[in-house]
Amino acid sequence: MLRTGKRARLGLGIASLAACFTVLAPGVANADSEPLSFARVLTPPQTSTAQYSCDLSAYQSGLPPVSVSATVTFPGTAQTLVPVPITLTTTGVALPTSVLSQLSGVVSFDLTATVTAKENGGSVSVPLSGHNPVSGTLTGLPTATAQTSDSQPLAFPLPGTGNIAVPASTLTFTPQTSAAALPAITCTTTATTQDVPVTVTLGAFGTKGPVYTCVLTAAGTDIEEFLAHIPMTVTESGNRTVGKTISVGLRAGIGGPYPTGTTAVRFSADLPVIGAQQGKVTLSEKVTDLASAVTRASGTLRLTKTGTDRILVPEKFKFTFNAPVDGVQVPFVFSFTIKTSPAPVGLAVKVAKGHLQPRPSSPTPAASPGQLEGGGAPSGAPATGGGTGAGRGTAAAAAGLAIMLSGAGLVLVAARQRRRQRLDKLR
Repeated sequence: MLRTGKRARLGLGIASLAACFTVLAPGVANADSEPLSFARVLTPPQTSTAQYSCDLSAYQSGLPPVSVSATVTFPGTAQTLVPVPITLTTTGVALPTSVLSQLSGVVSFDLTATVTAKENGGSVSVPLSGHNPVSGTLTGLPTATAQTSDSQPLAFPLPGTGNIAVPASTLTFTPQTSAAALPAITCTTTATTQDVPVTVTLGAFGTKGPVYTCVLTAAGTDIEEFLAHIPMTVTESGNRTVGKTISVGLRAGIGGPYPTGTTAVRFSADLPVIGAQQGKVTLSEKVTDLASAVTRASGTLRLTKTGTDRILVPEKFKFTFNAPVDGVQVPFVFSFTIKTSPAPVGLAVKVAKGHLQPRPSSPTPAASPGQLEGGGAPSGAPATGGGTGAGRGTAAAAAGLAIMLSGAGLVLVAARQRRRQRLDKLR
C-alpha cells in the first residue's frame, strides 16, 4: 500500500496522469504475486436495485407516470488501471395507447444514466449508455441495458478500496426512428444513494512484454503504483568488429499523449551487457514528440573483445517531466523496475576480430578519428597488448589524440610529451 498524506490531498487529478501514458497491446493480466484462482473468478458481483418513476408529459400532459425497476451490476474486486465494467438493466413496462400511437416507427431506444465512482477523497462521474433495438410490435418501454464504454472507461488508479455510488439518480430513454430521435422519457428515483465498496488490488496493465512495477511520484511523494507489461525492442547498427563502436537502440512500448502543458520530458535507462563486453549501454533522451505512443532512445557500445554479447532489456528506466496541477507546474518522476531476474535478453550481438593495419616503418601523418576507430592502433598504445616503451608509435598515437581532443585534453597530451622528453635527457 502506498503512503497517504500528500498523495491523498493531490487526489485523483494527479493520479489520473498515469492514464495519459499509452501502453501498447492493452489488456488484462494478473500480477505475478497474485495468480488467478477459481475463487476469485467466482466472486459474486455487487448489485443495487431501485424503482424509478417515468414522466410521460413529453407525449401527453396529465398522464400518470409509469414505474420501472433498474439494477446496477459491477464486480466487487478490481485491479488498478484495469477498466471496471458497470451495467445497468431495466425492466420493461407497458405504455398507454395515446403514447404508443406517437411512437409509431420507433426502431430502438437509447438508454443513458450516470453513476459516481469514488477513491481516495476524489470522485468522477461515470456515464452509462446503451442502444436497445426494438423487436416485434412495440407495447411499451422495452427491457434495456446501458453500460460503461471503451471511450470513457472507469479504472481505479490506486490499490485499496474504491466505491460506486448507486443508484443512478436519473434514467433517460430516447426513442429512435430510422430518421430522427423523438422526445426523451425521463425516469427518476427517490432511493437513497449508497456507496458500495470495490476492493482494488495491484494489477498488471497490458499483455505483451516484461512486467514492470511502475511508481508515479509527484513533488517527491509516491502517488500511484501499478504493474504493467511494457513491450521492449532492442536494435543495433554498425560494424560488429573489435575496435568499432555500434549504436544500440531501444523502442519501449510506452509514451504519449502526455497531459496538456507537460514540459521537460526526459527518458533514461541502462541496458545491461553480458558476454564478451561486460557493462551497460546508457540511454538518456529528451522526448520531443509528446503524442507518440512509443519512446525511442539510443546509446553506444564500444567493442573491445571478440565473442557474443547479450544486451538485456532495461532492469530500470524512468521518465521525468513537469505537468500542470491547478495551474502550477509540478515535477513528476515515472519510474519502472522489472519484476523478473535476470532481465530478458533483448538482442544478441556476435563480435568478430578486427583487421589490423600494417605497422608503419616510418613516421606517418596522424590518423583521423575514423582510422583510429578501425582498430589500427600503433604498437605500444594503451590496452592494445603492445610494448610499454615510449617509442615513435606512441608519439604518433599522441598526435592522433591531439587532433581529437581539445582544451584540457590537448594540455594533457602536451604534458605527456614534455615528460617523455625529460626522460630522454636523463638517459
